Amino acid sequence: MAEKNINSPLLRDSWFDNVKAFLIICVVVGHLANGLFSTTTWWVVALQNFIYVFHMPAFMIVSGRFAKKRIDKGDWPTVVSKMVVPYLIFQTAFLVLYSGLASTPSKFNYFNPLFGLWYFMNVALYSIITTHLKKHKWLFPASLIMALLIGFSQAPLYGGFHRIVAFYPFFLFGYYTAGMKFDFCKKPYFRVLSYLMFVAIGIYVLYNFKNKNGDISWNLLCMNKDYAYIEKAMKWSTLETLAHAAFRYFMGFVGFFMVIGMMPTKKTFFSYVGKHSVYVYVLHCMLIVILREIDEELDILRVLTNKWRLLIYCFSGVPLSFILASKPVRKLTGWFIAPNFDLAKIVRRLAGTEEKEAK
Repeated sequence: MAEKNINSPLLRDSWFDNVKAFLIICVVVGHLANGLFSTTTWWVVALQNFIYVFHMPAFMIVSGRFAKKRIDKGDWPTVVSKMVVPYLIFQTAFLVLYSGLASTPSKFNYFNPLFGLWYFMNVALYSIITTHLKKHKWLFPASLIMALLIGFSQAPLYGGFHRIVAFYPFFLFGYYTAGMKFDFCKKPYFRVLSYLMFVAIGIYVLYNFKNKNGDISWNLLCMNKDYAYIEKAMKWSTLETLAHAAFRYFMGFVGFFMVIGMMPTKKTFFSYVGKHSVYVYVLHCMLIVILREIDEELDILRVLTNKWRLLIYCFSGVPLSFILASKPVRKLTGWFIAPNFDLAKIVRRLAGTEEKEAK
């Protein structure tokens, strides 16, 4: 794809396909690592922490980048078609899956996302509210302040609202920078710096999370726990916790540039994984739900006590991502993952504007 097209977010962009491929593979590996056995295996905890430093912040930034055109047009029907309808389908499917495994969630409803589905609800909500809030010039700094302050709330926030507030600054950053080419990220010096930073973060996490509180630190990276919980677990003061949270946001933005700096700009053998990342995301979540439920009954993961077996299990997420994004799997599951439903077209037809747009 020509370089000049990179500032047109809705055109096929191999660079960001590669970025999404890398990120979705990290998601799969991270979810596989986050099993019942992981809390007693320090390097698996370190792997989770390393991945969570950058993968979801970067994913939200990319999502904001590609949502810009819909947001600017106020195209809520497309948001409903592409995000809300799939979310409702997936949420229902997960309920059926849990029920089939004799483990129906006790708090099921359509405003309380099941495993992994919070991403769809977040992006849909962000896309709709940003259309109305974008006119406020202080929106981004205000969202960042709110994201830092939400951690002080100790009351359970309904439907994962805590995480909705926490990730909004990343989405907004992607939206506001959607027209930027980021040419400096393609420079040889920046690519070398990105790889060095990737290794440096990995080494830092590996050696600094080798302790009993490593899984607690992970909650800060996930942005799904209040500060009081983290303060008590880590024995930090409120100021220390807030400073760590602020640094966590800083590293999230840095991580985005690190990832795009590492990824090739031209089409590669793994670009299709990013292009069809939604298949990987939904299907791997379903597979992990099945695996965890079966493990609770049969303890099948006990064989992973050997460090090499555990290593193979965690990184099996790499080939699994390629398989789930493959053409045969897409053909088999396309009716479910990407249903042929276009609310925008229906709205245009009802409004009588479809023919005008065609002309």
